[in-house]
This record gives sequence, C-alpha cells and structure tokens, in this order.
Amino acid sequence: MIDKDFFVKRLIAFRELKKITQVQLSSAMGFKDRQTLSAIETGSRELKPEELLKALSTLDVTLEQFADPYSLVGEANYSWRQCEASAEALTEYENKTSRIIALLKDLDGKFSTASHSIILPKLPITKSSTFPEVTNCAEQLVKEFNLGDFPADTVEELFLKKFNVSKLYVDMPESISGAAIKLINISVILINRNEIAGRRNFDTAHEAFHCLTWDAIPPKHVEKAYSNSKSKPYTEKLADAFASALLMPKESIEKYVKLNETEITENTINSLADKYGVSSIALMWRLVSLNKLSRSTADKMDKSLMVKNGRVKEVVTQPKLFNKQFVGYIHKSIESGTLSVRKILSILDMNMEELSELLESHDFTVPYDL
Repeated sequence: MIDKDFFVKRLIAFRELKKITQVQLSSAMGFKDRQTLSAIETGSRELKPEELLKALSTLDVTLEQFADPYSLVGEANYSWRQCEASAEALTEYENKTSRIIALLKDLDGKFSTASHSIILPKLPITKSSTFPEVTNCAEQLVKEFNLGDFPADTVEELFLKKFNVSKLYVDMPESISGAAIKLINISVILINRNEIAGRRNFDTAHEAFHCLTWDAIPPKHVEKAYSNSKSKPYTEKLADAFASALLMPKESIEKYVKLNETEITENTINSLADKYGVSSIALMWRLVSLNKLSRSTADKMDKSLMVKNGRVKEVVTQPKLFNKQFVGYIHKSIESGTLSVRKILSILDMNMEELSELLESHDFTVPYDL
C-alpha cells in the first residue's frame, strides 16, 4: 500500500523538476486558483484520482513513472563531473542510474547490519574554509582512522563504514568521470570503472568531499572536469586539495621522500605515484604544495614522461561492477523472495546471463532458479 503522502511528494517533485508553477498546474487541473493546489501540497486537502491524471498529462509523466517506487525524483541530488557531455547524455544516464541507486537505498534499509546514525557525519568545512584547513581535515582523517601510509587502499571502507558513503563502479560514457549523489540517509559515489586506477582513486576522494560537505557547500548539478586548475571554481579546488591530502598524507610523504629537489626525477615520481595509487601529475603537485619541489622545477619537468605513470602502455584493470555489499544485497533479495528476478533485471538493465555473471564475479552462488 502506497501512502497518500507519497503521491503528494511525487506531485511536488515532478512539478519542480518540470519547472511548472502552482499557478500553471492549478489551471491545467481545473482549479480556479492556486490555493486548492497549495492545500493539496500541504496535506490539508486530498488529491483526487481524476485531478492526478490531469496533472500527469500536463507534467508529461506516465502513471507508471509517477508511482515507481524505484525512482529518486525529489529525493536525490546529483553532482556530475564530466567533460563536454551533452545535457541529453547526462539526463539519460542519470535516469538509468537513479533506479540502481534507489534499489541500493531500498535494499540497504532492508539488509544492512551496520548501525548507521540517522544524522550523517559531516566534515567541519564551509564555503569560507581555506586550503590549509581542508588539507588538515584530510590529514586528521588519515590519523584518526589509521589509514596508513598509502590510504588509497582503505578510504573506500572508511567512507562506507564511518560516513555511509557507498561507492559503485559503473560503466560510464567516456565524457563522464563520476558523480556524487546525496540522499537523506545515504550518499553514493559513482566511479567510471574504465578509468585508470589513479584517476579512480582521486575521483573517489574528490566526490566523497562533496558528499560530506553537501549542506555547507552544495556542488553544482554538473561540473566540468577541468584540465586547467586556474579556471576551476574554489569549491572544486577545495575538493582536489582534500583528495590530494587524503591520498598522499604529509607524514607519509615526509617518510618516503627524503631526496633533495635536484634528485627528484620524473622516474622517481612515477615510481612513488604507483605506491600512492595516484597519477604522477597529482603526486608532482602534492610535492609542490609540501615544498618538496618548487613550482619552477615542476613546470620544467617533462610531463610526457609521466603519462600513464611512465608506462608505454597501461592496461586498465577493471574493478568488479558495483560493489560486493550491493551485489550481496541483490543476492539476499533473490534468495529471500524480497524482489522478483524480473524486477531486478529491469532495474539493472540486465539479462539473466549478465545477472548470473554479476553474482559469480562477487563470489555469490547463483540461485538455482536463475
């Protein structure tokens, strides 16, 4: 049974999504003034079935779309990192992934054994925070949660267990790098699994910054993947500073970089970047920020020698699709009969063979009825 409040919330969400005013929708629904619609939206008057159908016609939304429990309309805020992706491509991909994230949200509520707080943790960062304050915050996270000298291997678990930020590896169009999605009780990071490891790790930390500072510094719905740091908005620079300090902590750099500036070569940086799980360019600029390299020396370095961290050809090792927790939830939902296989296939946009391969890839036994 769907709560009546559900329909009212959806009506408001779709009206705002379509940028239709109360006055415009009131007229289309046959009301004399907007007060009637206002009363419906505030819950002081019931929404009649025939009124809903008139509203859906005006909103150009089918009843199936409107009542879909696996829709995040009005519930989720997205922030995309992209490079010249068209508005149509982003909208199409957002619609596709929103049902997957809605499924994660639903199954997390049913199967999670973690004791998540109803108040999500946040970072003590605001729009007026400085770069030293942001980097110090990242450094403190490394120390407080014992992330070690090379945190790239442990930050994913930190974000999930301590901050309820789930990372899903997905196949994205080349023009899209990743996304941060904020819901009421969880946050989700989407990472393009076809990117190289260093890019994936940095994007993860960057998007986590947005998830953990969303209320104080709301990111744009669509943000460019800037190649020129000078043109980046201040918020994006803060996110980069956070990611850099989190993945390449000062104490660790001090421990492993004891060379004089003249002894630091492109090969030195390439080798160390692999240890930190970042790109050589990212490490080079981190060394500059820590005064291990001067900016003039960094400018003179041959960047072509640091492409793909110095490899002639880098083979991208794809992470498994989604993550083990989410796929485990799917496995439980099939075994328990919580959701039909048909429904899961529809949400994931998969066929039976692909679903079986997904379960097996994460070491789950394929239910006999698949």
